[in-house]
Amino acid sequence: MKNLIRSEVLVIVLSISLSLTGCSPISSVPPQTNTSVPPNTLEPNAPLPTDEPYTIAEVEQLAGFDIQEPTYLPAGVTFDFASYEESPHPNVTLRFKITHETYGDMGTFFQIVQQPQVEALPNPMACGETGDECERLQTGDVLVEYRLTSPTESLMWEADGFSFQLLRTAGEPNNTYKHELLNVVASMQ
Repeated sequence: MKNLIRSEVLVIVLSISLSLTGCSPISSVPPQTNTSVPPNTLEPNAPLPTDEPYTIAEVEQLAGFDIQEPTYLPAGVTFDFASYEESPHPNVTLRFKITHETYGDMGTFFQIVQQPQVEALPNPMACGETGDECERLQTGDVLVEYRLTSPTESLMWEADGFSFQLLRTAGEPNNTYKHELLNVVASMQ
């Protein structure tokens, strides 16, 4: 019995890890559509589901704030789904997938996390001790911190009382997408 429970827990942990990295296990079961309860029909005092696939309108209702989304997406990139987490701070994650002309469906290309800013002291070590562990770039009115930690890229910025983080985890091997991702940031509305 203990081995069965451990095996089930291991399968769940591996599935979560694979989904966070944009990979998915091979399965003969067809993908399921969103069967979650619409947010306006949740029972009072029921815990809110987290990391469930929602539309942008649904997560706006759950979060209680307007979600900024990009009006520009690189070629082959489309909105996949949104998720909401209440703890430790309310935040929304928008996931975008990529279908590459050569490599096909590559899974989650990038995700954008948006959360209300929490008051914190400025971090003088934000770009590391030497200051060269990230690059500060201006795109429109927004100052963005760009980091490349092969094979991922991340961009962090603040705007309109919110903190944002864009994390790219898929794409062509040995390719960076800094300019495309900056265009995505500049198009956020």
